[in-house]
Amino acid sequence: MNGGLALLANTNMSVILPEIVLTAAGLLLLLAEAFLPQRALGRTGAVGGLAVLGALAALAALFRTPVGVAGLSGTVWSDGFGMFFRAVLLVILVMVVLMSVEFVERRKIPAGEFYALLAFATVGAMFMAISADLISLYIGLELLSISSYVLAGFLRGDPRSGEAAIKYFLTGAMASGILLFGISLLLGLTGSTNLREVAGALSSVPSGAALFAALVLLTGGLGFKLAAVPFHLWAPDTYQGAPTPVTAFLSVGSKGAAVAAFLRIFFVGLDPVKPDWGFLLAAVSVLTMTLGNVAALHQRNVKRLLAYSSIAQAGYILAALASANAAGFSAAMFYVAAYAFMNVGAFAVLVALANQGEGDDLDDLAGLARREPVLGFLMFLFLLSLLGIPPLAGFWAKFFVFRAAVDAGLVWLAVALALNSAISVGYYYAVVKAMYVSPAPEERAGRPVAAGLLLQVGLALAAAGVIVLGLMPETFLGWAMLAAQAR
Repeated sequence: MNGGLALLANTNMSVILPEIVLTAAGLLLLLAEAFLPQRALGRTGAVGGLAVLGALAALAALFRTPVGVAGLSGTVWSDGFGMFFRAVLLVILVMVVLMSVEFVERRKIPAGEFYALLAFATVGAMFMAISADLISLYIGLELLSISSYVLAGFLRGDPRSGEAAIKYFLTGAMASGILLFGISLLLGLTGSTNLREVAGALSSVPSGAALFAALVLLTGGLGFKLAAVPFHLWAPDTYQGAPTPVTAFLSVGSKGAAVAAFLRIFFVGLDPVKPDWGFLLAAVSVLTMTLGNVAALHQRNVKRLLAYSSIAQAGYILAALASANAAGFSAAMFYVAAYAFMNVGAFAVLVALANQGEGDDLDDLAGLARREPVLGFLMFLFLLSLLGIPPLAGFWAKFFVFRAAVDAGLVWLAVALALNSAISVGYYYAVVKAMYVSPAPEERAGRPVAAGLLLQVGLALAAAGVIVLGLMPETFLGWAMLAAQAR
């Protein structure tokens, strides 16, 4: 009895207030889908509006969350690092919901279920960012994964969507087992799953085969979510087959959660053994960015092209992690924020085309800049940022990673990053060429691409993020550095 009261006293539920709000919003969305009547405005639009309000309410609750305190009996920790990633994840959710409303309505997707799963997936990602224990981190990962598997297969009449979900599920189940195996080895070596206790125990654990195996397995399990080589094979097929708004969420939300988990585990729990994992992450980084960029050169489907681009971007983020210093830590955080805006924006343009009944091959983008100059320019802007052209957010993201690698003495890694950025010009230019040079098919020439109001708001938010982070990079990097120091 007394033990139960003590456990309740140590719970401190205020630490997870945003997650509670978002979970409640997800449950409310399920009820709204079932009980809201079909009216003139349509139930789908109303449910979409509730989804936006739920995400914004969770974002507002974030700023009422106490900082620097533990919750759930020490399994989660509310610090600047967690606040940064939770804010980014909630902004991602807002943008994805805004770009989804018209898509969901046109495809007659059950709106309540769709937005509820997005909310639950985001809750899982947020738990990964605030976990101070490997068990709570794993539970957050599974909540994110299971919700994502279902979302990938939501286009029930499209066999590619079913194939995407199956491939994602099978490889995800394998990655989950790999991660658990790594956690079990680490538990055996240190006697704890609490990250700070793990760090304390590793200070006296000599390097050996068991420790190296644990590092490899942890890297593999988290590398799956990051789409790092050789755990990347699910990404192209899943990105192509999943509903386009889901692809946008997977490319940034899932990746952001994986980066948060990497930073928590490696820079907190495994901090005493940096020499053992620094080179491992550097090698995976080079393989990932090189394979992603080279494979993207041969793609004609834009979603597959962006999938391989996403793999390459994961390699750049891993380069920041491999630096194993405070500069690399904050550079990885800044990169996630910048990547969220530019990649969601690019997929939002594809959603606008999908809402017209058009596809996502390069031929479908032919003449887009003449048909719809604003939409074409926005796609151009997002691609420039992904390429790393100043003064946009993507340039500073790559610059900070480059600087962190040089500061860590990994000049060869910085050179690899620069060379791979040059390779990426080829496939980003292919998209720009299709929009600005290639003529539009006769049946589409002169036909505008009508983007709904909420999609326009989402595009504007993404464009604003790319520009603001590019014009004020030091402000956001300073926030990331303060968060890194408070981890």
